[in-house]
Amino acid sequence: MRMLLLGARSQLGHDIARTWPAGSLVALGRESCDVTDLDAVRRVVAESTPDLVISLAASHRVDDLEANPESGLRVNGYGAWTVARAATEAGAAVMWVSTDYVFAGDTGRPYVEDDPTGPVNAYGASKAAGERLIALVNPRHYIVRASGLYGVAGASGKGGNFVETMLRLARSGAPVRVVADQVLAPTSTHDLAVAMQAIAAGAPHGIYHVTNTGELSWYEFAALIFQLGDVRADLSPTSSEAFGAPARRPAYSVLANTRLAAAGLPPLPSIEDALRRYLREKGHI
Repeated sequence: MRMLLLGARSQLGHDIARTWPAGSLVALGRESCDVTDLDAVRRVVAESTPDLVISLAASHRVDDLEANPESGLRVNGYGAWTVARAATEAGAAVMWVSTDYVFAGDTGRPYVEDDPTGPVNAYGASKAAGERLIALVNPRHYIVRASGLYGVAGASGKGGNFVETMLRLARSGAPVRVVADQVLAPTSTHDLAVAMQAIAAGAPHGIYHVTNTGELSWYEFAALIFQLGDVRADLSPTSSEAFGAPARRPAYSVLANTRLAAAGLPPLPSIEDALRRYLREKGHI
């Protein structure tokens, strides 16, 4: 199977490139293909003749998008549509990565794939729009919702990831205040990449929730980082209200990986196992 990967300079793109079959993947960064340029997307799809187009291109600075929602809609909405349309015209399937932030976070239980979306911030709204546009344009779609991503390459445009930020703050001796009222399933991009390959290899088309197994708050995740990394930190919990981020976050956005199981695919490793492997690979332990 020939595959075209757009948005390849991301931390997830890095792990897809190193875990998917060598020689079958054409990987392009934003400098090679801007997903908001339909002609450019059509051109690279036509040149690579893929069976599957994977798009990781995204605008994901959640707080910045709250003040400038149009930029998020352009990349995450219109950009999703251009990729899906170009793939359809080329007879290819499309795989696109979405987020737990498409949900409101008010159910108190893990979300399944068929639950209605209800984003509470501009970023989530733009990703929900992208999901809908992809489904309308290309019936051969895989929409993969993930949560709290971190990988060895770091997040483009964010200066690293949550794990590295926590370790940097702790080692500087600064107080570390982390919200304790947002619960999710932080997920390793390595484990997500492996699961995405398994889905692409023959799972039915549709929406998939793909996260590491378990759930905890950002505060509990920070505490686990320090525990496994054997780092002393001045860590204390705070609330979303006290933290005062410009964009509201869902309070409980854990994703139930029901379709992954229904497709006969194994669950991802636990949050703790994934984090320990990450810390070891980065040389923190």
